[in-house]
Formats: sequence, C-alpha cells, structure tokens
Amino acid sequence: MMQTILGIHILSALAIAVFATASLILPLEKDHAVILTSRIIYLPLFITGLILAFRTVHTQPVMTILKIAIVLAFVALLEITLANKLKRRPGIIFLTLIAVLFFLAALFGIILFFN
Repeated sequence: MMQTILGIHILSALAIAVFATASLILPLEKDHAVILTSRIIYLPLFITGLILAFRTVHTQPVMTILKIAIVLAFVALLEITLANKLKRRPGIIFLTLIAVLFFLAALFGIILFFN
C-alpha cells in the first residue's frame, strides 16, 4: 500500500515539474489549460504527501515539518510566478528559487523515506 502511495506521490511531483515548466514557457494565450492541469495535480500530491508525512512525523518530526514548509513555499512561489506571468516575464530569481525548492523537497522526501 505504501509503495502505491509513494508511486502516486512521485508521479504527481514529476507531473507538477513538467506542467509548471510548460506553463512558464508557453505564451499567455496557450497556457490556461496547462496551468489548470497543474493545479489539479496538486490534489493527489498533497493527499499522498500528508499520508507520507503522517508516516514519518513520529520518527523525524523536524525533517517532516521542514519538508512540508519547503513544499508549501514551492507551491506559493510557483503560484506567484504564474500570476506575475500575466504582467511580465518571470524573473530569473523566482525561477531559480522554484527549482531549488523543488530539489530540496525531493531531497528531504528521499531522506525521510529511507530513514
């Protein structure tokens, strides 16, 4: 059961990475469906993330809380960047922070799963 949840979580995270990248690359006229799809993918990502967090919070509470904070910061920054795309091209600082937060969330997830 836990392998299935982990698989859904990893596939959702990869799908978010692909759809978020596509929505930032596509022109404004063509990105609405891609942005909506990426927002729909948040749901299984959050649900499986919470299930996995409940599994690890008892043994490593600080790492679990840090991972949750990193993921929430990633989602917030991604949404801010997508909103700013309507006004102007997203800045390199935002894009770099999004990539770093995604990498950190994946790294913390791997560490939590194998400990």
